Amino acid sequence: MAQEKFIVIGCDDMASLPIVLNNIKGAIHFSNNIISATRVSDMIGIVNSLDPELVILYFHNNHSALNDISCYVKKTQIPLLCLTKKYENESLYYTKNNIIFTYPLEHIGNLEYLGSRINSIFLLQTQVTQAAMIKPNTSFADAAIQAHQVNDNKDLSRYVMELDQKVEVLSKIKSRIAELYARVDDPIRAELISIVNAIKMSANDNKLWEDFKLYFEQTNPRFLVQLAQRYPVLTPIDLKYCCYLKLNMTNDDIRNLLGINQESVRTHKYRLKKKMALPKGQDLRNYLRSVG
Repeated sequence: MAQEKFIVIGCDDMASLPIVLNNIKGAIHFSNNIISATRVSDMIGIVNSLDPELVILYFHNNHSALNDISCYVKKTQIPLLCLTKKYENESLYYTKNNIIFTYPLEHIGNLEYLGSRINSIFLLQTQVTQAAMIKPNTSFADAAIQAHQVNDNKDLSRYVMELDQKVEVLSKIKSRIAELYARVDDPIRAELISIVNAIKMSANDNKLWEDFKLYFEQTNPRFLVQLAQRYPVLTPIDLKYCCYLKLNMTNDDIRNLLGINQESVRTHKYRLKKKMALPKGQDLRNYLRSVG
């Protein structure tokens, strides 16, 4: 019989708590027990008494809650998953005994990805236990970070491939519409133009970028922040280009994802180096690999 998973949720937002509870229950596809607490002190008492597999936090001040957990939770090796508001994860930190995962609150309704994140944490615990049996001095944080990065890199690679395929399909549809355009009357042409505009909006949809960032920042949590701090002049397109280079994508991949030609790819690379004031002999791709 499989061991039952046990989760504690701490949330002081009474309006959001039912939504958070329902979405987490809907995201998990295995037998589980979930207990919630609305005060940090109550949550700490529950954690110390019951030794859960996972603690999920959503407080108005997650940072303060984490400080209290670090001071008063007697159990060690318990993973913490913080539901964060935009940019809040930059104020969070790793404790000595616990590794802190973050999940954007704005994506709490994405049950498939939320479930994948929670299941990955439970899988990570199994891997850490096995690693500790082989190498007793392996810390939870070290083993957890390594396993977590492997899983997220796989997710990120798969997502980028799917995104690339989508852009390619939309491009082929646009080409086919262009062939039909000269053969139809004005009312149909107007409809075709409307379809092409809709395709352009989809291909450049900001949600694609936000979804990509959601995956990317799990394995490269400081990359975009450091770039923005070092080079405030970088535009969103510049940052996208830097992310793709960080992932070692080819020029063809970047051309498809940004919807530009090869000459534009080279020009963008030149302008980026200029904005960053990199030496002429400095390779941009190698430099970006060293960031974060």
